[in-house]
Amino acid sequence: MLDVTFVPDSLRELTGKQLAKLGRASEMDLRYEYFETQVSISADEFGDESFSGTPVLDFVFCVLLAARCIQQGNPGRISFTENDLLIHFTPDGESVTVTRSWDPVTGHCTVAEFLAAAHRFSSEVLEFIDERYPSFQENPAHQKLAGMVEELKAS
Repeated sequence: MLDVTFVPDSLRELTGKQLAKLGRASEMDLRYEYFETQVSISADEFGDESFSGTPVLDFVFCVLLAARCIQQGNPGRISFTENDLLIHFTPDGESVTVTRSWDPVTGHCTVAEFLAAAHRFSSEVLEFIDERYPSFQENPAHQKLAGMVEELKAS
């Protein structure tokens, strides 16, 4: 089993300047300078691994891109903005091997479990940010992410 989660209460508040620009901030600014929170990834083999201060929209983009790769039968990965850690996802038929750059213990899940976890995590993050900061929905990056989530759901 694989799970990817975030801690809503750990979401850092936006500054006044960030809030004023939220509807028109660039995708890069949104990915790397907004919405830092604690994210976790877990698998039966290695338990729960948490990362504080993670730019969650960048993490969502990475998870969705990794899901797209897995759907196509290709390896995917998550790279962290704030450090050099990597999480690799390698499909083999209907199973996925999860390898973390900092730990030799690998995890495993099915392709279906991976895609479900990616969809759930991405949807929950977007819904939470939309509720807390409605002007985010006006941003083109929001539409891009929402479209990627819908694309994943449709598969």
